[in-house]
Amino acid sequence: MSTIITAEEARNFISEVAPSLGCDFTYQPAFPQGRQDVCAVIHAAENGNDYGYSLIYLVWKEATGKIQYKELSNTRSTKDYINFKSIEANGNEISVAYGGGGSFSGQAWDETKKITI
Repeated sequence: MSTIITAEEARNFISEVAPSLGCDFTYQPAFPQGRQDVCAVIHAAENGNDYGYSLIYLVWKEATGKIQYKELSNTRSTKDYINFKSIEANGNEISVAYGGGGSFSGQAWDETKKITI
């Protein structure tokens, strides 16, 4: 089995598992340099009228071909947009940096999560 996960495969997978409010959008994944088995994906769950929030996921493909994922963060409580900053891989440790400009909450923020896959 191949461990390569394509951008389309990652987007389609997150579109299926992420929350939906009716007018949702899954962004293009970001891959760490030199890796095609893991990526970060942002999903916007929106109702098309007056409510929405963002989620960021780490998505990877195991040697068996099974796709795995982990929600890194969401903005359900603030309704801010999540902005991707970077993704880096050091062996099985993946570091994802992201943040928000505080468009709804009024408070900008940055966060980095390290996940071992």
